[in-house]
Amino acid sequence: MSGDKELLEYMKKNIDMGLEALETLDKQLESTDNKIKSNVDKAIVEYREFKDQNENLLSDLNVEPKKTNLFSLLMVKMSSKAEFMKDNSDSKIADALIQGYNMGIIDITKKLKKYKGEVSKNVLKLASDYKKMMEASIKDIKKYL
Repeated sequence: MSGDKELLEYMKKNIDMGLEALETLDKQLESTDNKIKSNVDKAIVEYREFKDQNENLLSDLNVEPKKTNLFSLLMVKMSSKAEFMKDNSDSKIADALIQGYNMGIIDITKKLKKYKGEVSKNVLKLASDYKKMMEASIKDIKKYL
């Protein structure tokens, strides 16, 4: 199904960008005593699991995963570093993460509606689980606001 391929490729890009931002933030938190670090570490593990599942489903479709645009990844990294340098409080980090998760939730919700009935159960489940993970992550970090 072309819907499977398109949704999986979209998710790969989204997951790669989120993972890049989280890993950049994690490096910046290494020498701090921020309490939110455990939430960032948990999110990295979850994103890596979704990345693996996504790539496996793409492989099942005989689709070679495209590399995420290097420029986009650099922009994510630079933006993350700039935000952290302005204010590295748990509250500010939680706010930025929640904004990112909300953008991801909105985008994946639109994609789920767009591809409704056009994607396999496996792809639909992965996309739905990805959305649920972002929603749960917001609930987990709201306590830092």
